[in-house]
Amino acid sequence: MTMAGPLGKLVHQLRESGSAAVIMSPHLDDAVLSCGALLAHLAGDCPVTVVTVFTEAAPPPWSLPARLQLRAISVTDVDDFYEQRRAEDTEVLAGIGAAVVHLGLRDAMFRRIGDTAGRHLLPKRWPAYPTFRFDIARGRIARCDAGLPAEVGALVGEVVRQTGAEVLFAPLGVGRHVDHMITRRASRYLQGTRRLPLRTVYYSDFPYSEKAAPEPGFLRRTGLAPQQWLSGRAENADRIAGYRTQFAGLFPRGSVPLRPETYWLAAKDSATAT
Repeated sequence: MTMAGPLGKLVHQLRESGSAAVIMSPHLDDAVLSCGALLAHLAGDCPVTVVTVFTEAAPPPWSLPARLQLRAISVTDVDDFYEQRRAEDTEVLAGIGAAVVHLGLRDAMFRRIGDTAGRHLLPKRWPAYPTFRFDIARGRIARCDAGLPAEVGALVGEVVRQTGAEVLFAPLGVGRHVDHMITRRASRYLQGTRRLPLRTVYYSDFPYSEKAAPEPGFLRRTGLAPQQWLSGRAENADRIAGYRTQFAGLFPRGSVPLRPETYWLAAKDSATAT
């Protein structure tokens, strides 16, 4: 099947050439939530690698957001919980036919100021993001995380070199979760690496995209325009259900809305956008 428009043409080219693609996923479900249908379509003919960035928790003491979430889902053993999450991700992506890389960085809820190098005014055990509403959900990267996008970009860059990927899929940052924003900035870091001539495609972050809109300034600076992917949405809902530890919290009504997956492409990438 060949779809019209820039996205359909790009997918057709990838499948015809068998070119590799790398997908940047902030958390252990984001890639399948946001672009699982398209990934499954590609994986039949192309080497697809999903690189998930934030895949670990941390021992207590925990931040308020971490305590609230763990209490809400009745988790007492956080290491076991994240091991389950990684296993779910590996199983679902194996069903698609995608390779899996977990970078092993800590989720924003669990990051502390002392996790990064350098001098800090606050104690090293202080949470990098003390609240969800005013810190994690605002998309403002903490001072102690300032170097994290470049670190993530370098790690993903190694995967890109190893796979020979020509196309990178990255989150648009809809909803402004700080881990999604860091991952987006990491993709910009990769685009600025001359030794890696990548074409970057952004995806709308689902289910944040159910209630939030893309950032107008970023769209304007990059000249991005939306393209929808319609095929395989029902099958992908079944894949999403494979994330058993997350499903009830994400979809309390018990079903996944069958929205089209939305991607954002530009004729020319702007190296100045962040």
